[in-house]
Amino acid sequence: MSAPRRILFVLRGKLGDSIVAFASARAYADAHPDDDVALLVRANYAPLFAAEKGLRVIGFGSRLAMFLKLAWMRWTEPGWDALVVLLGFGAPVERLGRLVRAKRRIYLDGRFADAYPEWPEIRPDHLQPEPAWRAVRMIDPTLAFPERSTIPSLAARRAASPRAVGLVPVSDEPRRTMGVAATRALAAHAARTHPGCEVRVLVNREDRWARALLDNGPPPGTVFRDFPAMSVLVAELAELAHLYTTDTGLYHLAVAMGVPTTVFYGPTQPWKNGFPGQPALARARIEALGGEHCEEKGCRDPVCLDRAVAAFCGAGPDASGPVDGTPDGCLLRGFPADRLATIALQRAGDAAAPVPR
Repeated sequence: MSAPRRILFVLRGKLGDSIVAFASARAYADAHPDDDVALLVRANYAPLFAAEKGLRVIGFGSRLAMFLKLAWMRWTEPGWDALVVLLGFGAPVERLGRLVRAKRRIYLDGRFADAYPEWPEIRPDHLQPEPAWRAVRMIDPTLAFPERSTIPSLAARRAASPRAVGLVPVSDEPRRTMGVAATRALAAHAARTHPGCEVRVLVNREDRWARALLDNGPPPGTVFRDFPAMSVLVAELAELAHLYTTDTGLYHLAVAMGVPTTVFYGPTQPWKNGFPGQPALARARIEALGGEHCEEKGCRDPVCLDRAVAAFCGAGPDASGPVDGTPDGCLLRGFPADRLATIALQRAGDAAAPVPR
């Protein structure tokens, strides 16, 4: 039997990407319970992983705090057997690679070759979780692809008999934010589908793209629920029987907690996003769009997203705007109107995205 190793994983990114990449760290820790495994992660996300078994969580609140913490560890702890960046970009990550004492330093690609001499081969059309998993496979070539995302310590906090349903219509991009009419149609669908459950619209009042929704007030029969802190968000998700959401980081947290979830996609690609074997997850998108990715980053009126919601709810075209008002590069413009009224609904086990080997 080989001696236990000291492994430092690094997560330096947004909420959804961090949770997706964490699955590979979780899989490694489960496969190597005797190793000393640490996770360097943003301080506001650290509480999500703090109670996870087999992992020591090191939070940092700023670049300076991160470097000071690592410098202190450099002088007070033994060196690491491997430093593995699962998520992170830019000069701070390169500097991190030069500061940390490690026998092996692994990044996601070769852009920082002097600081990280090792990196995996990643296929161009990869799934969202693949790069982190490929990086971890550099230190354990036998590690199987994690087909689902899970944070067991948070999943254990879910209510035994949840009596609320959640809606998350707002993202950090306008092109992934539902319109007011689509949100109201989805709220009505949720009320019909989950009788006896309170319908809660989860919205952070500080979000830039939440203004239109807040100004119009909550959809009839629903309540707004703010989540100014991560602890509040986790508590809200723990009470849900189901979550209906746009493609945003909250969805990744919900499914990692075991919340049954339906995600609506507009410009982004459902099967590249998340894990192909994720249980109790459905992904909905206009069928005509298939696996195409929209490059219209400046879109302010995501008709593709609103039409997916309307088709799912049986709400009709009034829940979305006209296609002729979208940007010139909008993918919807290449299809007749009757092709835009049908959605594709994908669930775990569908053949659209084979599991990487």
